[in-house]
Amino acid sequence: MKPNPKNILIRVPNWVGDNIFTLPAVHLLREIFPEAHLSVLVQRGLGPLWEIVPEIDEVITYDLNGGWRDLKRKWNLIRKLRRFRFDLAVVFPRSFESALWMRLAGIPERWGYAEEGRSLLLTRAVSSPRRYRDTPRIDYYYHLIDNAESDKPAPPAVLRLSPELIDRAGKQLRNLAGNDPEQLLIGFHPRSSYGPAKCWPGRKFSRLAELLAKKHGVTILLFGSENEHDILQEIVENAGVGGVINLAGKTDLKESAALISLCRIFVANDSGPLHLAAALEVPVIGLYGSTDPRATGPRGDKVRVIYKGVECSPCLLRECPTDFKCMEEITPEEVMGEVEAFLERSVGSD
Repeated sequence: MKPNPKNILIRVPNWVGDNIFTLPAVHLLREIFPEAHLSVLVQRGLGPLWEIVPEIDEVITYDLNGGWRDLKRKWNLIRKLRRFRFDLAVVFPRSFESALWMRLAGIPERWGYAEEGRSLLLTRAVSSPRRYRDTPRIDYYYHLIDNAESDKPAPPAVLRLSPELIDRAGKQLRNLAGNDPEQLLIGFHPRSSYGPAKCWPGRKFSRLAELLAKKHGVTILLFGSENEHDILQEIVENAGVGGVINLAGKTDLKESAALISLCRIFVANDSGPLHLAAALEVPVIGLYGSTDPRATGPRGDKVRVIYKGVECSPCLLRECPTDFKCMEEITPEEVMGEVEAFLERSVGSD
């Protein structure tokens, strides 16, 4: 390897949460190579997230939809990457294809884990953790750069936004909801792109919204994608109180990050927005059932996880084949208690 690569490409995963989990590793790369030009290769929808990561100099996006047309798109992307003349590629995803792209792009140094039969495609093929399923994802990505044999945990993911972006978010919120800037904001993300098995029932989010609005007079922001609008609107209507605002489809990732940063507390399933809020150092309450918080839980001092650990959990299934006990056992009153504990702490620190 060149002693000091000047042009580095970072291939990141395809999920928001996993992108957040790579942030400590990206920060470490910047520390190791302070003068290098760092580019990230990411799906188009995740591009806005990386535009606000200060360590990144350039965001290269791609758009693949599946099917035979993608063969041409992939080849065009590889040709595009060749023109950048990267010295080093860091491949965070585990897939064979993600390493193959870097090899076909002619990048001389390629780092990644020795998985999926791709060792020969990598110049630094690192032995992966023996139990990937149980390894915290944030540590998995960090130790690719640090030391795969290390037991030292990665630091929490941290993302700091510019004052200008936060100011624009305040103006956007006032335009969308006529919100008082002094109003206490609490964010909810009631869905998960992985599947319904990860989702606390909407009726419970409605009840939590009702409890919070009646007792604390908060404004609640519901975050989600455009195709989740109707589901989130049901939560609004079933809450039966004012001040519950459906933002589904109204923000991209950059705008969502800025609005989340304005929230006093964020309540969510195991999902990308949960990890984004934790990285923004907003106090978060993560609701876990089908997934394992030891592996995919957020990390930090302002994190609370509610996980019942029932006998069939974590199953890692997209849909629950039984009684959904793991999520049904979490009550709105229990989550309310965690929210109020955060509120009391914030009042005590003022």
